[in-house]
Amino acid sequence: MNFCVIGAGNGGRAFAAYLSSKGYSVNLYNRSYSRILDIKKKGGIKASGELNGFFPINLATQNLELAVRDVDVILIVVPASVHKDIAEKLIHYLSHDQIILLNPGRTFGAVEFRRTIEKAGIPNPIFIAETQTLLFTSRQLKKNGVKILKTKDLVDFAAFPDKDTFFMYDTLKDVFPQLHPVDDYLQMTLNNIGMLLHPTLSLLNASAIDSGRKFKFYVEGVTGRTCEVLEIIQNELNKIYKILGLKQLRFCKWANQSYGIKENSIFKAIQKIRAYENINSPKDLITRYFTEDVPTGLVPISSLAKFLGIQTPVINSVINLSSILCGKNFRNEGRTIFGLELEPLIKKRISCEELIELGAKEKIQVN
Repeated sequence: MNFCVIGAGNGGRAFAAYLSSKGYSVNLYNRSYSRILDIKKKGGIKASGELNGFFPINLATQNLELAVRDVDVILIVVPASVHKDIAEKLIHYLSHDQIILLNPGRTFGAVEFRRTIEKAGIPNPIFIAETQTLLFTSRQLKKNGVKILKTKDLVDFAAFPDKDTFFMYDTLKDVFPQLHPVDDYLQMTLNNIGMLLHPTLSLLNASAIDSGRKFKFYVEGVTGRTCEVLEIIQNELNKIYKILGLKQLRFCKWANQSYGIKENSIFKAIQKIRAYENINSPKDLITRYFTEDVPTGLVPISSLAKFLGIQTPVINSVINLSSILCGKNFRNEGRTIFGLELEPLIKKRISCEELIELGAKEKIQVN
């Protein structure tokens, strides 16, 4: 099985080194040459942490056509905010039965990717899935290096449409035994931990980040009071999930699943995740914690809440304040269920009893 990893940041390097360590041929693509320059010169990636050693790369290139030629699996490891752009560039290079896995998809990543390809009228059948979170907690090092702090014990993933999930699982399970197939795409994609943590914690630490003060993002930037805001956002999310008949989002359950941490509050769980201990704060205020997690996480959630007639005041406040801080209109830029044509899928999942309870019966006509 041959692989292509798209993205040579910390996550992409971790995936490429991991695959190479298992003896697979890996092509590595990155748009900018600076990130692959030393990898190309050295012929591979030098990994430290959980994975140690030098791991050869078959091809490091800026040529996307070459990168995906004759590969079986394409791993997309770039910010979710550029998924659509990558899909548009990939359209004419895809071949029959290739697997595409977004790492992670954030919210509705696989839908956006598939819709982009379908609108181009490409006939080649391909399989598209997304993970709920990145498999590796890692950091890019200088030159051709990467440090893998932690490989998560278990990572949920699902395909869109759902029917493709277990075919993809059977194909990938020996390569990535950590992948856990979820037979409900909506359940998986809406459990986006990044959108819960990143924007709010960045917002509440904005002055420190903007002034250039260095601090440990999760150790020093997280307090009991800031986590109270996260608990409220989690509750707002769960109002949506209840209407759709989905399992409730529980950060503590995710921390146990991913890191083996058993705690009963978000604050206590974060403090016990060892992989978070040395993660530094963003260097600039315009961080992907805003530019990725707001438009591809909170904005689609807000659009879903609006469609269902649910009030999410704290989520909306985070979106609005993040937009002001970054000088961007994340609502206009972001994914929405309307732009992704997801209204029919959502209608099928709505519980009439829940709609009546929330007084939203007249807002949506359930078929």
